[in-house]
Order: sequence, then structure tokens, then C-alpha cells
Amino acid sequence: MREGWIKIGCFLTGYNYGILKNCSEVSKKSVKKYTAAMIIMCLLWGIIGYSFANRYLHSSSGISMACSLVFIIIIIQIERQIIMQTHRNNYLQIFRGIIAFTMAVIGSIIIDQIIFKDDIELEKEQFINNKVELIYPSRASIRQKQIDQLKALHLEKDSQRTVLNLQIQKNPVINTTTTQSTPVPETFSETDPITGKTTTRTRYVTKPTTARSQIPNPNIALIAPLDSQINSLQRMILSQGDSLSNLRGSIERTLKEKTGFLDELNIMFSLLGKSPIALFVYVIWFSLLFGLELFILMNKRHEKATDYDAMITHQMDMHVKKLNLLSGR
Repeated sequence: MREGWIKIGCFLTGYNYGILKNCSEVSKKSVKKYTAAMIIMCLLWGIIGYSFANRYLHSSSGISMACSLVFIIIIIQIERQIIMQTHRNNYLQIFRGIIAFTMAVIGSIIIDQIIFKDDIELEKEQFINNKVELIYPSRASIRQKQIDQLKALHLEKDSQRTVLNLQIQKNPVINTTTTQSTPVPETFSETDPITGKTTTRTRYVTKPTTARSQIPNPNIALIAPLDSQINSLQRMILSQGDSLSNLRGSIERTLKEKTGFLDELNIMFSLLGKSPIALFVYVIWFSLLFGLELFILMNKRHEKATDYDAMITHQMDMHVKKLNLLSGR
């Protein structure tokens, strides 16, 4: 069990187990100390990564777990930069301090948003109401203009229908006159001037005939298409009217669905500004995370070199000597 814990520590910290197992208890205790700090950091940032993906990226549990694993891997690689440092590098440690501060700010913000979830939801209601008051007038104006245009078109079509009805009532039928040329037989006598004989002949003479008839007023055929257009416009007006009456609720639902990380961040800072207790909790979490981020850095900075470090340095010196001998120096 003891060796298994050390192996886990070597995996997390980047120590070489083959070298560490031959080192003193001081080196092994150092690994255990770093391992404990790494596990605490991994647990915290695993929770932060899962919550961030689940709450703000709206990811499934599987993807949130994958995001949590990514956060843990990043933390391990960042901490290894300090733990595996064999020679003190002040610039690296200063840079790590800056990263620690940034990570503490980000982590405390995400944790506080989880802790103050219900309070943020209450503040979000007012935040959304304020946004609705900004968005609603312009959208309602656009929707009302569309309704007014449809009503004007409906009135125009209705007026056309009224005019056609009046014309139809005055003249339900139209009298038409049809003139047709019809050949009519006509008998006449013709005397031969030579023989003096009279012959009766028949010839066809074209005479115009007039027929009078009544047909329905052609405007009657225009009523049905106009009725269809009027009914369609009425449905559109009713639909737009329902949409206008439900517009405020629709905007609220959209804003609730689209409220993201930055919106909740603004809400949370507004809450911190109004509530000293919330600000106190945020400072506690920030101090805790910042302290944990600096824990490994401060340990490494003030820790004396162990025999593990001496063995690593000795191993490097031996390899350098071998290389020098091989190169003939």
C-alpha cells in the first residue's frame, strides 16, 4: 500500500520511481507531500471543470466528465513545471505566481456561481426584466407596423368587395345583343330576251338577324378570390395579434434560455456589490484557492535539496562526462 501510494505520487508529480525507491525517507515524504497537494488541486479543479461544462456549455454528463478530466490534466502539467524543477528559477516561479492568481480568480468565480446559484436565479429575474424592457418596445413596434399594414390591406380588399357587391346588386345580369348574318332564299322571275320565255329562279340573300340574351355579371367571379384573400388576411392579423400579445413572454423565455457565463458573471458581481456576506464568501474561496495554488510553489521554493535531487544531478554529471569522453574532450 505504501509503495502503491508512492507510485501514484510519482505518476502525478513526474518523479522517477526507479530512482526514488533507492532514496531516503526524506525524498519519499517530499513526494507524498506534493501528491497530497496535487490530489486536492485535482479534486477542486475537476469539480470546477465539470460544473463549468454542465452549467454554461449545457453539456451532457459524459462531456462534462471529459471536460473535468481536461482540467485535471492541465493542473497536473502546470504543477509539474514547479515540482520537476531541479534548479531554482525565479522567473518561472514569478510566472507561476501570476498563473496561480489568475486560476484562483477563475476558480473562485465559478465556485461562487455554484454556491450562490439560487441567489443568482433571483437576481437573474430582475436582470431579465430589465433586458425585456429594453428589447420589447422596438420589437413590439415592428410587430404593430406589420399588423397595421395587414389591416390596411384587409380594408382595401374589403372595400373592393363592397364596390363589386354594389355593382352586382344593381346589375345582376347584363343584356347582350348578338348580330348574325343568315342566308335567306328569295324567288324571282327572269325573262329571256330572245325567246321571251319567263323562268322562275331562286337565290340566297344574306340578311342580318339580331339575338338578345342575358348573362350573369362577370364581377360575380371576382368575389370568391377576394373572399379567399380577405380570410387569409384575417388569419394573418389574428396570428400577428396573438404573437404581439405573447411577445413579452417569448422574449423572457429566449433570454432565460440564452443567459450565459458573462451574463451570470455580471449578475454575480452585482450581487457581490450589494451583499457584504456574499463578498466575504467570495474572498474566502479566492484566498483558499490562491493559497492552494501557491502551496506547491512555496514548498518548492523553500525546500532544501534532497538526495533525489542529488542523484538526478549526479546522473546528469555522469552522462555529461561520458559524452565528453566520447567526443574526445
